[in-house]
Amino acid sequence: MSTWFKDDANPQLLAEAKQIAWEFLERSGEIDDPGEVNQFLIGKIEQMIGQGQRNKLALSNRAIAAFQEYRRARTIELALVSR
Repeated sequence: MSTWFKDDANPQLLAEAKQIAWEFLERSGEIDDPGEVNQFLIGKIEQMIGQGQRNKLALSNRAIAAFQEYRRARTIELALVSR
């Protein structure tokens, strides 16, 4: 049986973890495109919930770290393209 259960996602857990991550990124000035950040956080947190993670602080911290890494990679890629 697969560990990916889309209907197993807890909407309250998803909302709380996303809110924690959003507030951190907002305070640190890392949100340049709110729609993109929102989609990224929801996707990443849903993925982790689907894998069985239920700790909202772990979810939010891992989503923050993943977004920061994504943003660094995106910045590097844009810098290389514009050369």
